Formats: sequence, C-alpha cells, structure tokens
Amino acid sequence: MNPSTKPKKFCFVLMPFTDDFDDIYKFGIKESCAEVGAYCERVDEQLFTESILERVYNQISKADFIIADMTNRNPNVFYEVGYAHALGKRTILLTQNVEDIPFDLKHYPHIIYQNKISKLKEDLIPRLKWFVENSEKEDLSQNVDIEIFIGEKSLANKGTVVTFNEKSIPKLEFTIYNKSFKLFNPGDYRLGIITDQNYKRLRTHNPSLSGIKTTRLPDGRNLHMCRIMDDILYPNSYTSLVAYLEPKTISENTDNESVRTFRYREEQEIIVRVFTPTGTRDFFLNVSPLHDDQKLN
Repeated sequence: MNPSTKPKKFCFVLMPFTDDFDDIYKFGIKESCAEVGAYCERVDEQLFTESILERVYNQISKADFIIADMTNRNPNVFYEVGYAHALGKRTILLTQNVEDIPFDLKHYPHIIYQNKISKLKEDLIPRLKWFVENSEKEDLSQNVDIEIFIGEKSLANKGTVVTFNEKSIPKLEFTIYNKSFKLFNPGDYRLGIITDQNYKRLRTHNPSLSGIKTTRLPDGRNLHMCRIMDDILYPNSYTSLVAYLEPKTISENTDNESVRTFRYREEQEIIVRVFTPTGTRDFFLNVSPLHDDQKLN
C-alpha cells in the first residue's frame, strides 16, 4: 500500500473534559498525534446515538492505542483505563503530578509533564512515533500483565541476584502478581524456567503445582515447565511458588574417596517465562553459587 494512502492510526484519548485540560489536549496531545501521522479524538468531539459509556467502550475497542491523562485521579478515566488494559490495548499514561499515580498503576510508565505542554510533547512524540511505526508488529508481551517478584524485588528490573551455598540446591521463592483486571483460572497461566544444561530438573513441595517437565531446547538449554493447578489468580492478587533447581553432579576424588558435588561454579542468568493464552513474558534472574569463604546475602 502506498504510504500516502495508508489509513492513519487512531488514538482514543481519555481525560477530563474541563476547560483547564483544553490546551493540554489541543496543543499537547492532538498536535503530537498529527506530527507522527496519527489522528486522535475524545468522545466529546464525536456524534453518536448510543450511551456515552457504550461509545467509550466502542472507541477503546476500535482504537490502535490509547492516551489517558490520570491527573487528579478522575474516577471515569481510571475506570476507562482499566477497560483498555483488560482488552490488552497499548496505552500511554500521562499525569501532571507523580502523586496522582495510585499504587496499582505505579508499575506502568507515566509521562509526568508538570502542566507544561512543551514537556508533554517532548516525551509524548517519541512514544507515539514508536507506536505508529511498530503497530503492525505483534508484541505479545504487552498482553501479559503478570509480574514476578523475588522478595521485594521485581524481576521486571534486570540485575536481581539470588545467592546460595555451592553445596546446596538453589531455592527460588517467587511471588506471582496479577496486576491486570483479568482473572486467570487454573491452567490459564504457566511458568517456565530456562537454565543451562547443568540444571537438570525443577522440583517443588508446593501441593498446587504439578506436571513439571524438563525439555532440552535446540540451543542446548533446559526449559523446566510447570503449571499452577489450584490457584485462581484474581485481578490485583498474588500467589507464591517455591521451586528448587536441581543441578547435575560430578565425582571428585578426595582422600581416596569419591564424592559427588554439584556441577556449577559461576553465576548464570536464568529466564523465568510466563505463558498465557494472550502471549508470553520473560523475566531475568541471576543465580550465584557462593564458596565457603563467602557469605550469603
């Protein structure tokens, strides 16, 4: 298709309709969309015969992506953003004040523009440009709103390290958080842990976990797959999983005796992969064996 005749991407805007937001919308959001070759509308600009709520639902569903201004914690905007997230829509969140970001949405990036249109456009245009240029590419991780923690550390941030004594088996204590408005029934979400071949299997004492299977991947790594059987993961709820990575062992001769020791010596990065019907999402974790002269964290 000729680029000049290709339909423009549609952005639906969720924000309060009060006068103090008019310039933000017209000169900040609308001009930014036009600059990247998209067009945007608010529901108060449209003519329709259905109820306003039905129209909002319709336009969120139709939109290629959403912009939502969360300033002042407007309850209508919050409700509409929840609906957009439930549909897996790509959403750009804005706010004038960081204090307006509630706890449940702190995991999502926000553009904090401090009531400055120039600041808003500076940060908004690059994101809109990326959305327009990549809208044809399927990004399944956008649709997976499950997050994994080790203790208080989110694995969404690279660099988390779990240390363990080199003579013991690595123990991984995961907290699984459903930060979406979706409900995941048993079997709707599965966890896989990808390691090198020196970790031969995954085991757990969790009674709600079954069907653990280890598969050798074409690149030589192992994928340890498991499925949560009993836990319904409600919106904004948590569950936990304790897993042990069992390594291969090697024989070492000490004082004329053969001793079996674990076959790892160095830190390695493992992947914790969440599988759902709408896509997958990868988290990264470093596991590090400590020697006798080192202390556990």
